[in-house]
Amino acid sequence: RRMALPTRPGMTVPLPGPLHTHREKLSALADMGYTDIWSAESDGADAFTPLALAAAWEPRLRLGTAIVPAYTRAPACMAQSVASMADAAPGRFAIGIGSSSNVIVERWNGVPFEEPYKKVRDIVRFLRDALSGEKVSTTYDTFEVRGFRLGVRPEHRVEEPSAAQHRRRAVGIRRGREHARLPEQPAAHAVAEGDA
Repeated sequence: RRMALPTRPGMTVPLPGPLHTHREKLSALADMGYTDIWSAESDGADAFTPLALAAAWEPRLRLGTAIVPAYTRAPACMAQSVASMADAAPGRFAIGIGSSSNVIVERWNGVPFEEPYKKVRDIVRFLRDALSGEKVSTTYDTFEVRGFRLGVRPEHRVEEPSAAQHRRRAVGIRRGREHARLPEQPAAHAVAEGDA
């Protein structure tokens, strides 16, 4: 028996045209009944900038990434981006993290695309640690962080996207793959496209 999930109409951003022209378009989406906007990263705008603009321009929309590659930002920079978005859109931001592809990671960014499941898992674990507000000095399987303390403390937790809220690849379909819950204060939730 399947559990019914709530319907939340969403749109992928960025929308057509320059980012600075999206204010009225985002308001029009909310007026039409859209509740969510989702961004991704490949060869266009980064995942966070369109959402940051939407956070300031249209408070009726919930914001999420589907997905941010685990490889293309250093761990501390990833934590800063996630915490900043959560701070800019209190209670309205969800983070989706995934492995991306060898083309985006290796060919375009010059980063070895090694152990993608472990890398995603480790970034999620690091975000859990960093968003707790404590200093992080930990060796993960795919990287090491020494003495990092996140300076941004979001008032509200980052929401966990559900499979119904965005594309299949963003949540990894959760079949035997890690689904990490980040801490409650300040809490953040992420879905990892990787196995344990």
